[in-house]
Amino acid sequence: MFIGHLSQLEFTQSLSPALKQWIQRVAERLQSPIEDGRYELEGDAAFFFVTHDHTQLRDERIAECHRRYLDVQILLQGKETFGYGVTPFDGLDDDRLEQRDIAFSKQQSKERFVDVEAGDFVIFYPGQPHRPLIATDDQPMPIRKAVIKVDKALFF
Repeated sequence: MFIGHLSQLEFTQSLSPALKQWIQRVAERLQSPIEDGRYELEGDAAFFFVTHDHTQLRDERIAECHRRYLDVQILLQGKETFGYGVTPFDGLDDDRLEQRDIAFSKQQSKERFVDVEAGDFVIFYPGQPHRPLIATDDQPMPIRKAVIKVDKALFF
């Protein structure tokens, strides 16, 4: 996991040059009004989507992971808490990795949490458990976010 803020992209120096470039491109695109939807960066290998959503109480959210794609979750409006794992899931409860590159599980040990606000972004690597859309301070609210998806094959 990596956390940063769009106004401090100089702290992304340790990231791969390609990933830094995609974050920068999306950050620039987000400076102008943008509608919800999917936007290509490099076809299916790198793209992002913008969406409105709503946070929920922690117990209502289930952690997820991906096999193929790295997630860069950028909060545009509101507040959101993420759960994240420092170890892989102990098992999967709902495996949709082949069909949709997502699996869900409640079988997670050592989950930690981080609160983010507008402008913050969090990077989750393939295989890393994460639980998005948790209400910060148990106060569910509408949010708007952009999520960059990057195929791990672009890094090898």
